[in-house]
Amino acid sequence: MAYKPVRKKPSGQQPSMPSWKVPTDPEPRWAAFVAIVVIIAGQTWVGFSLSQTSTTDWLTPQVVWVFPVVSAVLLVASLVAYLPTHTKPSKWLRVLSLGLIGLLVATDVASMVKLVGDVFLGLRLDPLALLGVGVVLWLVNVCVFALAYWELDGGGPETRSDGYADYPDLVFPQQQQDQQGLAPDDWKPTFGDYLYVSVTAATAFSPTDAMPYTRRAKFVMGSESTISIVIVAMIVARAINIARG
Repeated sequence: MAYKPVRKKPSGQQPSMPSWKVPTDPEPRWAAFVAIVVIIAGQTWVGFSLSQTSTTDWLTPQVVWVFPVVSAVLLVASLVAYLPTHTKPSKWLRVLSLGLIGLLVATDVASMVKLVGDVFLGLRLDPLALLGVGVVLWLVNVCVFALAYWELDGGGPETRSDGYADYPDLVFPQQQQDQQGLAPDDWKPTFGDYLYVSVTAATAFSPTDAMPYTRRAKFVMGSESTISIVIVAMIVARAINIARG
């Protein structure tokens, strides 16, 4: 006698809508703009510090000024474009936002490469100054990737407020089905949540809070962890070794 699977009759109850699909008010961008200002200030300070020990002509105080000027122009453009409305951004606004983040990430990587080069070229660097540059660069790295997660996940804050365009790139515990009742039914991550994700990725070198579900989210998180390993394991450790003689 062939086995026949038992089909359950529909109960008439529709499954509850996932929290990330519930429309909510858009998140203000003020926290992100403040983070960008902190990043520009930190990266500019790191750039000037590295230019004092540079053995090449490409990194000079005059060249270092180019980054904050370009970043400031993009930031002002973002403020003018985004603040009057919280509606879903146009394609060009998304390009502007992602372009600014791309510039911040590129400058972060360039500073790291220059610092590592100075360390392994055996330049006579003050250990406290080297440690300070490493710490500031690590903090900047955390803020940069917090912005990247914030703009990447679900198409950005405005799109997330409409219920995500597709699926989340990062899945938080509050968004999982078995965690219902531990957070509001319309809970959605804000910039502070992405900042925490960035901190954990930079310290544990792996996801500990939100899980990356898409390839692009995994690539971004893997990049942050790699940069953090280089900064912590190579630069800070080298500074301690120099201090000990």
